[in-house]
Amino acid sequence: MSVAKVRIMLLWAVLLLQHGFARAQYADTVLLPEVEIAASRYDVPVTRMQQQASVITPAEAEKREAATPKDIAMLVPGLVMPDYGSAMTSSIYVRGLGSRIDNPVIGLVIDGVPLLDKNMYDQHLPDIRRMTFLRGPQGTLYGRNTMGGLLEISTLQPLDMSSLLVRAQASYSTANTVDARAAVYQPVSEKCGWALAASYGRTDGFHTNTFTGDRIDHSWQASGRFVLDFKPDRRWRIANTLSAGWTKQGAFPYYSAQTGVIAFDGQSDYRRLCVAEAVRAEMNSGGHRLCLSASYQLLDDLMNMDQDYTTAPIFTLRQAQRVHGGTADAMLFGAKPCKWYDWHVGAGGFVRHNSLAAPVTFLRQGIDSLILKNANAGIASVFKGDSLEIHDNTIPIISDFQLLNIGAAIWHQSTFSINKWRITLGLRLDYEHVAMKYDAQAELDWRFTMVMNEPEHLKTQLNGRLQSNYINLLPRVAVSYDFQKATIYAYAAKGHKAGGYNPQIFSTVMQNMLMHDLSSSLGIHLNAEDPRFLEPAVMSYKPERAWTMEIGTHLMPLEGLKMDADLFFITCRDRQVTVFPNGKTTGRMMSNAAQSRSWGAEAEVSYSWLAGRWRGGVHAAYSFTDARFVKYDSGMGDFSGKQVPYSPAHTMRAAADAEYRAGKKWIDKITAAVEVSGLGDIPWNEQNTVRQPFYALLYASVGLHWKYVSLRLYGKNMTDTQYDVFRFKSMENEFLQRGKPRELGVKLTFSM
Repeated sequence: MSVAKVRIMLLWAVLLLQHGFARAQYADTVLLPEVEIAASRYDVPVTRMQQQASVITPAEAEKREAATPKDIAMLVPGLVMPDYGSAMTSSIYVRGLGSRIDNPVIGLVIDGVPLLDKNMYDQHLPDIRRMTFLRGPQGTLYGRNTMGGLLEISTLQPLDMSSLLVRAQASYSTANTVDARAAVYQPVSEKCGWALAASYGRTDGFHTNTFTGDRIDHSWQASGRFVLDFKPDRRWRIANTLSAGWTKQGAFPYYSAQTGVIAFDGQSDYRRLCVAEAVRAEMNSGGHRLCLSASYQLLDDLMNMDQDYTTAPIFTLRQAQRVHGGTADAMLFGAKPCKWYDWHVGAGGFVRHNSLAAPVTFLRQGIDSLILKNANAGIASVFKGDSLEIHDNTIPIISDFQLLNIGAAIWHQSTFSINKWRITLGLRLDYEHVAMKYDAQAELDWRFTMVMNEPEHLKTQLNGRLQSNYINLLPRVAVSYDFQKATIYAYAAKGHKAGGYNPQIFSTVMQNMLMHDLSSSLGIHLNAEDPRFLEPAVMSYKPERAWTMEIGTHLMPLEGLKMDADLFFITCRDRQVTVFPNGKTTGRMMSNAAQSRSWGAEAEVSYSWLAGRWRGGVHAAYSFTDARFVKYDSGMGDFSGKQVPYSPAHTMRAAADAEYRAGKKWIDKITAAVEVSGLGDIPWNEQNTVRQPFYALLYASVGLHWKYVSLRLYGKNMTDTQYDVFRFKSMENEFLQRGKPRELGVKLTFSM
């Protein structure tokens, strides 16, 4: 049987499972519950918040084919989650904050439970009920790693339904990309319900490794989700969710900036298993609202990387990690003791343990250029005509790590309402313990030609333990004035990005230790090319802290019209920046080497209308950010005053959609949507000498809807714009990843 026939059979099998497909708004099936499991910690409407918040509805995500947080980021002004590397790569930039590795600057919360590891951020989202991006520091209520914002997602729950709901859909697009989903939501009674959902996706990929002739970014993923939902009485609601996802993909399709092609000889792929078990409970009684949550999270992944990204046999990396994590939170919204006062208290904690193995293997050319070249340069200055030899063709540096994070927090927030004024005061006390045990070794056979006839065996070992404790106070002060159709606000708040340890620099430390042990065996001393990377303590970095000040407004001057605007200023100290050692080395480290400041403005406007059989809407958003280093000396240059790399100065989005309800037997409804989104320019290095100019992407779709069948045609990057989503320097070579080319697709749904 041909591959094409298998795909067609798979598509129709999925479609035949469908029954009662829920429309985008779920208007015919959803009953709003009396108690909402995933209620925001901000107990006010979005239009009255003392900050900016972007709300993405299921209908909006559906029209844009947004299935992952990276897709959702395109719908939010100023938020950038570039799609490069692998599903492990979740670099995030917002308002000039962000970094390539380690901790993120925004949090991701699904149904009230925070994800502990950003390696789990890039996943296909389940059936969404509501998505809200809270812009600006959220540390007072949500804690660590939210100083740039928070993406809060609530999903459909069985007791949200008034009757049985079975839904499924399937799509096919460019590069043999297939996406299929199916879900069942069954409210057994008013007190109990269950749900089961599954998804599958695959693609051949868009980028070719010219050395092997194969597509390098092929992938497939599968996921499942099971939900139990209870209302034992009028006060309580309890929900349990078990979810799992599996991803397997080719990875790191990095083009050489010099040759314009992808060409490397080593293995390059990524595999990931994610499992999450979460229990949430909510109770309303006497005006009090108590929210409880607990979760267990497992991340088990494996990455293989040709770390020099060339056809030369230099070095490779194989990283395997198994992360066990748990969270627990309790929040109490108190009954109003009087008309002008509200309060909220909370406490929580988490634990995260990572067993990480990250062996780096030096190949023959890497041994010559990364170890022997520097050593023999020093030897030749003393012993002319003699040299150091290494007889091994490979040198594995075995590195095992045990990383532990334990955190606890308490917080309080009070709101005072005086006429139309509201004043909010919040404070959070965060404690975090971080520790790392390391155990590394490398062995080789070597000979010094002057005095040795036969090679000798050398074994270098390095093991020990590092630990740190951090306490953070995160205050927030906000004031607002509510008009009938507008709110004006101002706030100042502090946020922080957690500190920790960066094992990615350990291979450089071991490389220097090997050279040190070799020179000691000869009775001579060789100066390291970069002496900072001689001790394991270089792996440590402190929390990054930032103060944000913002003024803004929410306006609703006309029915269907909503406008938001703000100005912000951010000062960031102990900024975590990625630093590369001098010369040709294997690692990179996180360092608190910089201070920065950002200022900018954001604006969103949306308008929806209804006229007879027609309905539609328009949306426009724009963000400007000027982010610069106030102080940054990397050891290789002073970059004070330069723009912060990877953070775009401008982002924009303009979208329009329309719907015509024909109400005919031969056609029920016709829909159409068009969107232009863009960003840039983006500096790719601290020197600001290489940039990605501003670029724009065009999306469009048209849908035909009948009583039982819906068909939508869509296109992404319709103009086939060429742009780069990532650019970097490794071993004195420049590499980049290009964005996806034009994608055309069709999505088919069937409902009865």
